[in-house]
Amino acid sequence: MTHKSLEKNSESIKYRDMDKIQKIPTGLEKYLGVGDMVLPSEETLRNELSKLSKEKLTTIPMLRKSIAEQLGVTTGCPKSSLKTLRSLISDKNSGAFKVLNGKGELVASDRELQAELLKSEGFEVDFSKTKPKVKNFKEFI
Repeated sequence: MTHKSLEKNSESIKYRDMDKIQKIPTGLEKYLGVGDMVLPSEETLRNELSKLSKEKLTTIPMLRKSIAEQLGVTTGCPKSSLKTLRSLISDKNSGAFKVLNGKGELVASDRELQAELLKSEGFEVDFSKTKPKVKNFKEFI
């Protein structure tokens, strides 16, 4: 996918196709680093998720890093990435249900749906903890 930078205004917000690129706010530099971050579009997330094979899972940090590297920015925005992913969960074809947090926990607003979709692909979900988690998730990354 070709990305073209377009300056939106003097606030140095740029768009690459439908992705929004902006400077990492000063208050978040401690956590995200210094530079620019991408607020990935649904199209970008779908494209990245389409690269996952049937037997694989990924995590939000891995997804954000991959997208950021492709777009030449420091990181992906955690909040907007999660929000967009959650909007895609119910579409089984998007593969968004195969995205976990860095600890292997389910991230969907509807964790029951995400667990059902994961189970349909052969993954085991452990509901014994406060937050449901895919068993042995690191084996599937």
